[in-house]
Amino acid sequence: MVRMPIIALGFVILAVGMPIQSSLSALRTIDFIIYQDGSTHVFYQTEADPLSPDFTVKLFGETIENFVAQDENGLLLATNIKDNIATVETFGASLLTIDYDTHDLVSKDGKIWSFTVDTPSEHTVLMPKNTVIVGMNIIPQSIEIIDEQSRLLLPSGHIEISYSFGVSGSAQTTLDAINDARNSIEQIKNNGIQTPLADTKLDEALTAYDNGRFTDATDLANEAKNLAIQEQTSTTQSNSILSNSIIIIIGVVAAAIASAVILKRRKNIVIKETLAVTSKQEKTIYRTLDKETIFVLRPNLRDDDKELISFIVDNGGQAYESELRKKFLQPRTTMWRAVKRLEREGIVEIEKKELQNLVKLKDGITGEDQ
Repeated sequence: MVRMPIIALGFVILAVGMPIQSSLSALRTIDFIIYQDGSTHVFYQTEADPLSPDFTVKLFGETIENFVAQDENGLLLATNIKDNIATVETFGASLLTIDYDTHDLVSKDGKIWSFTVDTPSEHTVLMPKNTVIVGMNIIPQSIEIIDEQSRLLLPSGHIEISYSFGVSGSAQTTLDAINDARNSIEQIKNNGIQTPLADTKLDEALTAYDNGRFTDATDLANEAKNLAIQEQTSTTQSNSILSNSIIIIIGVVAAAIASAVILKRRKNIVIKETLAVTSKQEKTIYRTLDKETIFVLRPNLRDDDKELISFIVDNGGQAYESELRKKFLQPRTTMWRAVKRLEREGIVEIEKKELQNLVKLKDGITGEDQ
């Protein structure tokens, strides 16, 4: 009689313990990629209960950008994010893959940067290029070098990594100059003024920054800002001259109309003015997901731009910016520059989709008639 309650109690303890064990073993992968600007890309893969309508996961960091959740077949899943909790509608998925960016895991004190995180399982951390690790609170399980970047395999728990950039110049000062130039250019563009010279110079600054030439990058960023101001002034003056010319033309036309009315009072005169603007003829080739056609129309594309286009074409004509960053292991500033460059070439368009940037091939690209 005494054994039955003990056996029943054992089943209760086993039933309570099984979900806890299952939830702990469901997590497969956590990877962190730290970029030079202090942002971190998080890759998270876990098993899910296909019978459960949704899956809840606690995110690393409070500020979440470019969030993407997919099932094992690559299907995008609807997600609701509140604070740092994401609820994903699984639709019967048994494996979830989650990607997002956050700025909350890295801090800076002087020249020392610090990456801090608490993880429930073993994980990897890919450090930025040209960094020197100056302190860690735990010994990594392994370290390997991938394209001049240190990749650390670390156990679960609280992790702190202190590092500095092992090249001359101030990365943060350079990044501030680049962001200042970028903001100035965007403000001018918001007024309907194009800044092609400033855009090119800003691209050069970003390239110098990615290569660790911080002094050159700072100078180029300042030049980009000055060029944008010059282009704004030039456009404003041209618009002023055009406005004065239009006023004069309107006055002449009005005088002509008045004279015609006086001379021909008994006749109804309809006056139509046609302003013709001559432009280059363009031909439109509609997208057939044929990257070779794009390369023919844009023969001056860089090799890395062609790789981006090939990936987007093979991915069905569109890809999230976070997918591109993960595929090519590029910092956010570098990928932003590449995507904007393809947008200026008329090859892609950028669609803001909730917290994500979706890069899509345009329905048509143009090339000048030969």
